[in-house]
Amino acid sequence: MGTLGLGAIAFAAFGVQWLAHPVVMAQPLGIVLTNGDATSDARAVYGGLELGLALFLVYSCWSPSRRTQGLAAGALTLFGLGTARLVGILLAPDGVSSSTLTLLATDITGIVWFSVAFYVSRSALANERSAA
Repeated sequence: MGTLGLGAIAFAAFGVQWLAHPVVMAQPLGIVLTNGDATSDARAVYGGLELGLALFLVYSCWSPSRRTQGLAAGALTLFGLGTARLVGILLAPDGVSSSTLTLLATDITGIVWFSVAFYVSRSALANERSAA
């Protein structure tokens, strides 16, 4: 449960913060939420999606086959976020702030962390099946 549990906590923490305080969370990134539509969308995408993934990671903790799926979901989600963030950084004509670079570093760390746990979990499953 270690990686999945910590991942769930991290995604839930960000999700709750974005759901409760989207304007405050957007400010360090230079995102200005100018109306109810923007605030609602930020809550949904940055809050709701992260909370949904956190719940899926918790759900994945209770079964060996789901553990592997949860670890893959965590790695692939962060891969998508990190890849899109890197493209955004490379295409930003005026550069980006240290906040964005910190988020990219967090994405990369999470990708490695979930990927290693995925391969360890998958190998353990394969060993259990071959022993049975």
